[in-house]
Amino acid sequence: MLASPAYADVTFGDNDVRTIFYISKSDDRNRVDYAIRLDQRCQPVGTTPVYAYWHRFEPGEATYGDLNSMDRRAYGISRQTVRSRAANGSWVEMHLAGFPEQRFLVLAQRGEDGSCHARAQLSIDERDAFLDHIHVQLGWVGVDRIVLHGREVTSGTEVSETRRPPRGGLVPRLGG
Repeated sequence: MLASPAYADVTFGDNDVRTIFYISKSDDRNRVDYAIRLDQRCQPVGTTPVYAYWHRFEPGEATYGDLNSMDRRAYGISRQTVRSRAANGSWVEMHLAGFPEQRFLVLAQRGEDGSCHARAQLSIDERDAFLDHIHVQLGWVGVDRIVLHGREVTSGTEVSETRRPPRGGLVPRLGG
């Protein structure tokens, strides 16, 4: 069972971070965004605060929408755990259904401007990085490749990494 709750009518709280990172794909401009529900102290709400939703840019569609059951198989959150809660920031570990071996660490904290901020950290090109987005390049059958885009944690330098599916596979591994 997927850990992401179902929100048919996607709504955002006053302190929620609407986009931690997103997944775009080559067949249209729509994307799946990952958000986190935060309280007035910028602390995660509940035990499953991160959720995914459609952010649509194609004409004629609602701007925001829930993932259907098929979408959740690829883009849904398979599990998540609030690892720590502290005044200076909280960490949530999460895994995506389509990339179960990849661990995403989400840091939520109050920014210098007083508003809530969140970002996901993982390894990109063997460097600790904050993830901006993942682009999925579709092929004739399934996924041809994915490209992870982010910024190195220590220097802020842009980093990217291209991963291809294993031979005979449809989805590339994101690593571990």
